[in-house]
Amino acid sequence: MKKYGFKCQPVLLGESASGKTTLLNMLISKNPKYHKVVAYTTRPMRESEVDGADYHFITQSKFDELDKDGFFLECSTYRGWSYGTAVEDCKSADNIMILTPKGLRRLQTLGIQTASIYLYVDRRSRIINAIARGDDIDEAYRRNLSDVGQFDGVVDEANFVIDNTGFHMNEEEVLECLEKILHVIQTEMEA
Repeated sequence: MKKYGFKCQPVLLGESASGKTTLLNMLISKNPKYHKVVAYTTRPMRESEVDGADYHFITQSKFDELDKDGFFLECSTYRGWSYGTAVEDCKSADNIMILTPKGLRRLQTLGIQTASIYLYVDRRSRIINAIARGDDIDEAYRRNLSDVGQFDGVVDEANFVIDNTGFHMNEEEVLECLEKILHVIQTEMEA
């Protein structure tokens, strides 16, 4: 098995509309030390997305070529589109990844030490949040359904869980929890 030699890779997990991307963006804007690992995808870019900031949007043939060359640390397929994370983007504890449980497990099978943080928000609240932010109701429901089963057991697998059931914490409070967790991770790595 190939060993990558990473000290520890922070991974943020959460179902659709749980607030994980917003949370990571808030962390980065408040503390530029941290960086978002920008994944590669073959899916079409949405209107509000920016290439290189939200995802690196590439063709399927380019994705397959990069995958064959060992460019990706982990890859997955979701609704027919390919997603992958570059090895080079994951060599710092200051680079934070957003992954599915499957992606997290893939890192762990590669022998990469992870520090997983699961942002838990109940299903009803996530659907309401998606609709409130302007998502099409059918799309919000479809995305929510696509998460069913994927996150089973993650609350027991994750190193840390931020429980924001019913969005009882505001964004600043959730960010404070994340910052405390990252401080614990950094402290343990330096010990």
